[in-house]
Amino acid sequence: MNSKIIPLAITIIGALCFGSSFFLTGSSNGDLEVEIDKTAFIMPAAHRVYANEDALNGKYYLFKAKITNNSDATLEDVTVKYRIPDYIDWTELTVSGEMFPGQTIVIPCYPKFKDDITEKTTESIEKAEIEITWDGADEDDIIEEEFSFKLTNRNEYVYTGIKKEEISTWADMFDNDDLLACFVTPNDPVVKYYTQNLQEKFMKGEQASVSRKPEDGVKFLAGIYEATRQSHMVYSGTKGIPQSTDDVASMIQQVRLPREVITGNTGLCIELSVLYASVLSAAGIDPMIYLIPGHAYPGFKMNGQYYAIEATGIGGEGLGGVSSVEKAFEQGQKQLQEFIQRQNAGDSRYVAVDVHALNQNGATAMDLKDNDFLRQKVDDVVGSWSGGKPITNTPKKGGRNTEINIPNPPIVTKNALSFPVPSGWSTLMRPVPQIPILTAQVVAPDQMTTVSIYDIPVTNAQQAMSTLNQYFLGYGLEMQYQINGNSITGQTYSMDGTFNWIGKTVRVNNGIRIVAVGAPDYVYNQNSGIINQVYNSIR
Repeated sequence: MNSKIIPLAITIIGALCFGSSFFLTGSSNGDLEVEIDKTAFIMPAAHRVYANEDALNGKYYLFKAKITNNSDATLEDVTVKYRIPDYIDWTELTVSGEMFPGQTIVIPCYPKFKDDITEKTTESIEKAEIEITWDGADEDDIIEEEFSFKLTNRNEYVYTGIKKEEISTWADMFDNDDLLACFVTPNDPVVKYYTQNLQEKFMKGEQASVSRKPEDGVKFLAGIYEATRQSHMVYSGTKGIPQSTDDVASMIQQVRLPREVITGNTGLCIELSVLYASVLSAAGIDPMIYLIPGHAYPGFKMNGQYYAIEATGIGGEGLGGVSSVEKAFEQGQKQLQEFIQRQNAGDSRYVAVDVHALNQNGATAMDLKDNDFLRQKVDDVVGSWSGGKPITNTPKKGGRNTEINIPNPPIVTKNALSFPVPSGWSTLMRPVPQIPILTAQVVAPDQMTTVSIYDIPVTNAQQAMSTLNQYFLGYGLEMQYQINGNSITGQTYSMDGTFNWIGKTVRVNNGIRIVAVGAPDYVYNQNSGIINQVYNSIR
């Protein structure tokens, strides 16, 4: 491939969290002393956090090997490697060039599991094997260590990694609250599909868009509630959330993923909160999850203000009646007011999970594969919606607008797709002459997030995507996508990785126009706010 084409191709592609529970073990061989600090469990949902030494200040790891040279000799090339049979082959962690007498080194291990670890639906006990060697060591000198740890299933969330007998404060009990962000999955193709349907078929077109106006965010929050209520989703109780530091029975909870809540049409308070956070994030809104003793509820933040709704108001058999969206929002705001008062008073039992802030600190969500069966289940849910109705309530005193409207105009696209270019972004017209259908590209300052505009002389979106795919194949790229009305979601694969994107199509005079925005998968979560903002602004 022409060397100049490669970056262009990549640009084209652009078109489209255990707290520690350590049990010290130690051994020595000759005069080399080794101590292993090890974890008690690994949560697959947070496997990217465990793999990233920069995530959450390096708090989550498999083990740390503390090695001390008690001999009088300098050891050369001290090497530590490890493996987890069936999951990770022998992997060299580091080599210390020279280790002087009396010197101590600490080697952390951040295990890199394959992405398919998120398909693990059963828990198991696994073994980590460690081997320490150095230059000139005899076979009998080689130090071998091993320990067992629990590998949970992908749905298992452990509120704390601190041993039960050592828990004394509420902060100890919620030691893993940052990892809750890993269960928020806005990029799950099934969640994206649900969100798109929610915006286009329930909230109806432009009213589903979200600006930086809090009232738009409140409308969107209300829309999620109404969608779950009208699909007769069942609130299945608050069980699982710890209620006190003595509540050791609630330290581990099975959390259905957002896709499972949608398609199963039921959820616990924590599961509903994670679902809301995923949909809000997919729409470009900063989601919040508020944790209090025995309960959780969702909301968002915007322009320095915080909002909340009592998602469990949808009710459930035997749990009382169903709240209107106005009552659910009123209850959420009331709880939030108490939350803020408690937090300001230093009550550590009230914990706010800021999902996007945690994403930026490395608590990124797991990848989940698309699933046609689950998409069909989403279609069934969409079919249960009776359509939006205007819903209003009385604005609260103090000027905060809590009026909730779910309007019902059809989506109307009169002109070719357009969108406001964010400040600081660069626009390139006809950036790749070899691909004349690529009309323009708009690139973010980080050079990662890209918007591409294609004008393709065909009669429908499917033909347009087929044409685009032919161009991509010419550059060694592969593309997968799903078309839902005028929306398209997809991934483009190359030797440089995967690019995730979302877009819209419209018929123009000479064919089909496609506007798509996305970023490489490793930064997609971090950039999802601006990506979804651009997507929602496409008109």
